[in-house]
Formats: sequence, C-alpha cells, structure tokens
Amino acid sequence: MSYSVTLTGPGPWGFRLQGGKDFNMPLTISRITPGSKAAQSQLSQGDLVVAIDGVNTDTMTHLEAQNKIKSASYNLSLTLQKSKRPIPISTTAPPIQSPLPVIPHQKVVANSPAKSLPIKDLAVDSASPVYQAVIKNQNKPEDEADEWARRSSNLQSRSFRILAQMTGTEFMQDPDEEALRRSRERFETERNSPRFAKLRNWHHGLSAQILNVKS
Repeated sequence: MSYSVTLTGPGPWGFRLQGGKDFNMPLTISRITPGSKAAQSQLSQGDLVVAIDGVNTDTMTHLEAQNKIKSASYNLSLTLQKSKRPIPISTTAPPIQSPLPVIPHQKVVANSPAKSLPIKDLAVDSASPVYQAVIKNQNKPEDEADEWARRSSNLQSRSFRILAQMTGTEFMQDPDEEALRRSRERFETERNSPRFAKLRNWHHGLSAQILNVKS
C-alpha cells in the first residue's frame, strides 16, 4: 500500500533513513524522532521510501538520498510504501492437558538412594587470573580493598574519557547522520595516529595491571 506525505519546511524533518543502492537494500525509515514533523505525519518506522520529491529511489545510494532530502528547503514530498506487518500472534491460552501418566518403573520411592545422592560442587579453575585477583582482593583489609576499587575505577573512567575526547563522542547523545559521518572520519584519522596507538597500549597495560595479569 503506497501513500504520499508532504512535510512543511524548513528542516529538520525528524526521521532517519537506512539502506540504499550501495547497501543492496531498499531505502526505509529507520527512526522517527518523537514530537517531530515526521512524527506528526503518517510516517511509520520501517516504511519503504519509494520517491523523494518525485524522484524514484531505486537507483539512489544512501548519501544521494540524504542530499536529496537536505536540498528540500521549503516542502519535502515523500512517496512511501507501508511495511508488511507481522501476523498477530493469538493470545488465547492453550487448552490445559492432563498430566502424562507415570510409568511404574519410573516412580521414585521416598528415602530411596535416588533422592539422597549428594550434589557435586561446580569445578573452579583456581589457576585463572580472574580467580587469583578475586582471592587476592578478599584477603586484603577492607579499607585497602575499597581504596583499590576506587583507584582502578577512576583510572578506567579516565581512559574512557580520553578515548571519548579523541573520537569526538563525549557529548553525543543523539547525533544526526552528518555528525555520525564527521565522527566516523575523525575516529578513522585518530585510530591510525601514533597517539591513539600509544593510548591503546597504555589502556591495555592498565587493564592487565588491574586484573594482575602478567604480560
């Protein structure tokens, strides 16, 4: 079932796309921002985008579709096709069946050896680094263990903050497609830099020290 929607500009329009010719997938609505212009229209998540401002999307790449939408400064006209909804599952409770009869030789007699067998404890690998770290912490005084936990938490938090600053994602809560693209490009540049490699090695060494793992 196809339908048309016209959103009054200017943007932002309040929806995101996924797919495209370069992904070998049809263009679909992947997300609708609550309270946006798209949310106030008939747009639904998962619907196929057939045309943008009258231009068929069959041959559009993901970036071409984005640019076509961004170029619409006043009104944005979309032709869409409703996605196929899954068949609703019946909520009717199944009929209650009578319990299966017990075969005589399968009955367990009270106080029989079958009921008095001891339960085996699970095997523990006491040689693993994690086990050794836990045992070592249990033997520490309470104040020292608390201080060690706070120090390791602060060190890991600091390393993650540095990574967030390098990749530009520290304050990104709901980035748009353009921000994601810029962040991805910046991350690729930083990942290939000596600074990133040095920080990665430092972070791995820190994690090994916290877990008492010998390199």
